[in-house]
Amino acid sequence: MAGYRIISADSHVQEPAELYQRLPKKYHDKAPHTVEMNGGRYILYDGQSPIRLDLVESRLTDEDKRREFRDDRGGGVDVSLRLADIGLDGVSAEIIYPNGIFHIYASPDQGYQVASARVNNDWQLEVFGEHPEVFIPSAVIPMIDVGAAIEEAKRVVGIGYRSLSVPVAMRDHPYDRPEYHPFWATVEELGVPLNFHVFTSKDRNTEGLGEEEGWGQDLSLMALGMADAMSPLTMLVASGALQRHPKLRFVLVEGGIGWLAWLLYALDELYRKRHMWHRPKLELQPSEFFKRQGHATFGEDPVGLRNRDYTGVECLMWGSDYPHDEGTFPHSREVIAETFRGIPEEETALMVGGNAARLYGLSLN
Repeated sequence: MAGYRIISADSHVQEPAELYQRLPKKYHDKAPHTVEMNGGRYILYDGQSPIRLDLVESRLTDEDKRREFRDDRGGGVDVSLRLADIGLDGVSAEIIYPNGIFHIYASPDQGYQVASARVNNDWQLEVFGEHPEVFIPSAVIPMIDVGAAIEEAKRVVGIGYRSLSVPVAMRDHPYDRPEYHPFWATVEELGVPLNFHVFTSKDRNTEGLGEEEGWGQDLSLMALGMADAMSPLTMLVASGALQRHPKLRFVLVEGGIGWLAWLLYALDELYRKRHMWHRPKLELQPSEFFKRQGHATFGEDPVGLRNRDYTGVECLMWGSDYPHDEGTFPHSREVIAETFRGIPEEETALMVGGNAARLYGLSLN
């Protein structure tokens, strides 16, 4: 797009299977691996239901094969190939999130989660560290132990990370609990964005996924998984975390924005009408905290863009979700042209690149 630097605020990399060989030997049996069983090929993640792979592969169209690092796309690890891909797509920089490593959050083993995160975080810098103006990988921070999370957050920022990722939800110990206060304080002090990528909660249900006979699991998993982005926004506001830490910046990744205006309005309305019940007392309206400190990414979401007069545009960031099926690759140029049709150029420039550049410390040249 002429005049814009397009930055994808949501892209992905597929870590190679051999990466898990860097783990201490006691965790090797927990690493993701494929097995043949029940007449099919499945991938197993510790703490999660098996996911069938072979039937999905038999349904692919030629267009499908261009996505999800299929057709031997190298998993996004071959930097020269990746640069060619995003160049074709009109993208000049990316915030990069992992794929399979997010499944470690399902494991009940704290040691495995922490060890896997450290291995992944070291590896991502090995792959992308030489291109800081193009690639910003996001470090994986398990929240199964707050003390360990603080330690890893400090470590990775110390070695060059400009983005941290935590599970989108912790059902057993929700983010409105006081035990997270030291972590929010640490992230605020470190001065890097905290990212909540959807589909990363511990209890993501993959039962029956990919089977021949199903009950709509994929559509339900995806739609309801995107709705999970409402949880950290609500809890960070309601618990007073954003009030106590006014420089804490956070991003809701891949949840879209069609719901955002409604939630902000609902939070304001509920706080106004039920103020007698709410503690802590908030100094601002809930929507004002989000507009001051929060961000949300989207790809194709014209519904959300129609509500930008309420949400504002400074909190909205476009992302291609490269190379996922639900993303815009390899048609991002066309998608941007259509999705932003009729929107003022200065607003479009902010949402497709300017906001991400400001938040992650990228130039717009």
